[in-house]
Amino acid sequence: MQYLLELLLIFIIFLSLIPVVKMIRNRNDQKYACLKVLIYSTFFWTILIVLERVSTSTWLVYYAGLLGYPLRLLFSTLMLCTIFQYVEKKFPKPLLYLLGTLVIIDTLIALTNSSTLYFLELRVEELTSFRDLYLSNNGPVFIYHLVITYVIALASIVLLFVFLAKQKGIRQYKEITTMMAISVVVVLVFNLMQLLVIDTDVNLTYISLVFVAFVLYDVIYRKDMIFNLRASGRSEILTNMREMYILTDASKRIIEVSPSLLEKYQYLEEEVIGQPFDSVALKMANKVTLYRDYLIDEDSSSNKDHYHLREKTFKLKGMNESGHMILLYDETQIFNLLRELNHLSNFDSMTGLHNRNYIEHKIRTFDSTKEVAVFSMDLNGLKINNDYLGHERGDYLLRTLANKIKEVFQDIQRKEIARIGGDEFIVITHEVEIEVLKRKLKQLLSECSHEDIEKSISVSVGLAYDDSGNSSIYTLIQRADALMYEMKSQASKVYQTKMIDYFKLQDQFIR
Repeated sequence: MQYLLELLLIFIIFLSLIPVVKMIRNRNDQKYACLKVLIYSTFFWTILIVLERVSTSTWLVYYAGLLGYPLRLLFSTLMLCTIFQYVEKKFPKPLLYLLGTLVIIDTLIALTNSSTLYFLELRVEELTSFRDLYLSNNGPVFIYHLVITYVIALASIVLLFVFLAKQKGIRQYKEITTMMAISVVVVLVFNLMQLLVIDTDVNLTYISLVFVAFVLYDVIYRKDMIFNLRASGRSEILTNMREMYILTDASKRIIEVSPSLLEKYQYLEEEVIGQPFDSVALKMANKVTLYRDYLIDEDSSSNKDHYHLREKTFKLKGMNESGHMILLYDETQIFNLLRELNHLSNFDSMTGLHNRNYIEHKIRTFDSTKEVAVFSMDLNGLKINNDYLGHERGDYLLRTLANKIKEVFQDIQRKEIARIGGDEFIVITHEVEIEVLKRKLKQLLSECSHEDIEKSISVSVGLAYDDSGNSSIYTLIQRADALMYEMKSQASKVYQTKMIDYFKLQDQFIR
C-alpha cells in the first residue's frame, strides 16, 4: 500500500504542474483570478511537499510540513472564491477579509508551532525525518482548523451544486456535475483514510486537494462551455451586435442573454437560461416578432417589436464544441415603414379596400376557379355628382359603396374585395354556393337603394360563377364585366335622369 501511495504522490506532483503551465499563458485574463491563485498555491504546496521529502535540512523539512496547514485553509478559501466567480456572483468583502485573517492566523500558528505545539505536538529539534510530521499527535488547534477548512470547502461545493441544479438543461453542465461529484468523493475518502484507517507518510490531503484543483481547472478553465462560449462569442458580439444578443450551446439551449433584452421585456434570467431557444422565442411571440426575411403582414404583428434575426455558428478553439450566436437587430421602425409602403402599394387610401395592384397579384396565384365567383361593380353617375355637387360628393359615394360591400360580404370567409379603378370595384369569393351569391347581389342592391336620392347609391353589378373549374379567372372577370355593363347601360341612364331632375328641382348648381 505504501508503495502504491508513493507512486500516486509522484503522479499528483506532475499533475499539479499542468494547470500552472497552461494558465501562465493566459495570465492577463481576470475572470479566472481566484482559480489562478488556487493553482499557483497548489503548485507552491507541491514545492513544499518535494522539499519536505528530499531536503536534508531539519528546519526546512519541519516548516515545509507545517505550512501545509494554512495552505489547506487557503485552498478552501480560494476554492470558494473560484466558485463565486464561476457562478458570476461577487465574493462578499466581509467574508474575504474574515477568511484572509484566518489564513494569516493559521500561518502565524504554523510558524510558531515549535514553541506553541498548537498544530502538531512536535518541536523542530525533535524532528528526525519528514515521517515524524505524519506520525506525531495533533495539537489542540488542529481540530478547529480542520472543521473551518471543511466548512468552507463544503460551502463551495453546495454553492456550485445549487448553480448546476439550475442549469441541468444544458448538456455541458452534466460533465461538470459528474466531475465535481467525483472530486468530492475523492476528498472525503482520502481524508477519512488518513484520519481513521491508514498510518502513512504520504500526505493524502495534499493528493486529494491537488486532484480537486485539477478538476476545477479542467471543467472551469479548459472544458467549461459557458466561459469558453462567452470568451469566444463576446469579441464577435462587440464587432457585430447593434442591440441585443443570445448565446446558445450546440443543442440551441440558451446560456447567456443580453441584459437589455431581459430588462426590456421583464424576464428573469433564470426563466430563459438553460431553456431551448425555440421555446423562449415562442414565449416572447406575444411581444416580439423574430424573422430572418422581411415578410410584411398587414393584419398581424403590427403592434409588436420586430427583430431581424441573424445567427452565426462558431467552434471553440482546441475543443470539439460549438455554439450559436444569435444577434437581434431592432427593425421595428423599418418594419413600420415597410408596412406603410405595403399598405400604399396594396390598399386604396380613400375606401380602405385593396387596390388593383393587390388584386392583379392575387389572381396570378389562382390555380383553380372551381366554385369561384366574380362580382364586377361600377358606381353609376360618379361624374355627374362630381360635376354638379363637387368631388366631396363623389368621395362620399365611393366610401359609402365600399362600406356597404364590406357589410354585405362580411360573413363570407374567403374573399377579396378591391377598388380597381375610379368607380370600379371587384369582389372574388371562394367555395360559396351560387344561390347564396345571388342573395348577396340582391342584398347589395337593396342596401344601396333609398327613396332619398341624396342617400341612394346607384351601382351596376355583374356576377359570374364557375362551379366546375373549367374557366380561367380572367374569363370569369370578362363575363362579370359584360353582365355589369349590360346592367349599367340601363341603370346609369335612369340614375343620371333622376339626378338632373333633382338638381333642377333644388335649383342649386355647384358647377
